[in-house]
Amino acid sequence: MKLKDKFAIVTGASTGIGRAVAVELGKKGYMVGLVARRKEKMEETKKMVEKVGGVAEVFVYDLANVLQVTNLIQKVKEWTGRLDVLVYVAGVWHGEGEVYAGKEFATFDQKVILDTYAVGFTAPTLMVHGLLPIMGQGSVIVNLSGTFENGAKGWLPYFASKRALEDFTLGLAEELKDKGIRANCVSPSDTATEEYKKYFPEDAKDANLVEDVARVIVEMIESGESGKFLGIKRGRSTFEAFHK
Repeated sequence: MKLKDKFAIVTGASTGIGRAVAVELGKKGYMVGLVARRKEKMEETKKMVEKVGGVAEVFVYDLANVLQVTNLIQKVKEWTGRLDVLVYVAGVWHGEGEVYAGKEFATFDQKVILDTYAVGFTAPTLMVHGLLPIMGQGSVIVNLSGTFENGAKGWLPYFASKRALEDFTLGLAEELKDKGIRANCVSPSDTATEEYKKYFPEDAKDANLVEDVARVIVEMIESGESGKFLGIKRGRSTFEAFHK
């Protein structure tokens, strides 16, 4: 297989925003590494990426497991000696049959809290740490946050993990400026992913479309901006200072 000239990693690529970002990057001619737990779903994403002219590789790993994250980093380095784009989408806001919203903090299972922090903050931190050696000038990191219009109540672990990721991204932008590596954070409001439509069907009609969010993320990758927080609400977006 002849590899493309541009390499990207997208986490949470089995469905939703991650899948849509992978497809959008495929349109741009990227070789896209797809990261998630569900192999069958990622194989579907792979076909979608290749249908629009990209090339994709599937990496089946559980980002809640530090050892698996370490192994993933090594596999990515074996796959490519250069990484141009890292888009971290993965997060924990629901389980197999439960959405982690509207819950009192004391009622959360301890494992859910730990997994939420692991996937939402520890894994992206370790991935950036491990992959920076193969990211050169012009490379871009985009982390997906969330929109907290109603504050932290009812989803405190997710809220805390995303706020930590925002601060981490801001620090990265400052630290990597001299290396020519950009880092930004994207925060979409409610987005009509498969899981969102499952748990909030009544709100899905007014939510962002995953394709619109993906296009904005890719626009940010190509924008030349760094250290920015980009809010997306119902398809409309504006660049803002990272901290309001």
